[in-house]
Amino acid sequence: MFFPEITRLSALLFNDESNMVQKGLGWLLRETAKADPKRTIPYLMRIRQNAPRLVLRTACETLSPATKRYLLSPIRNSR
Repeated sequence: MFFPEITRLSALLFNDESNMVQKGLGWLLRETAKADPKRTIPYLMRIRQNAPRLVLRTACETLSPATKRYLLSPIRNSR
């Protein structure tokens, strides 16, 4: 699969403010998670703090409820 290219593209597109670009990136990550969840879910865990919410919501649509809940939960500071 093209996982390195997908992660490179997602890093480039995170800062794009267009809703359509964010939805498209979320769609790409959702389909990648279906095909290769062992690599995509850990990647989503790493980027969840910096990724736009729309990207994460779209990427999580087909994941298990527990994984989806974790990825979309607020990040807590460990102070």
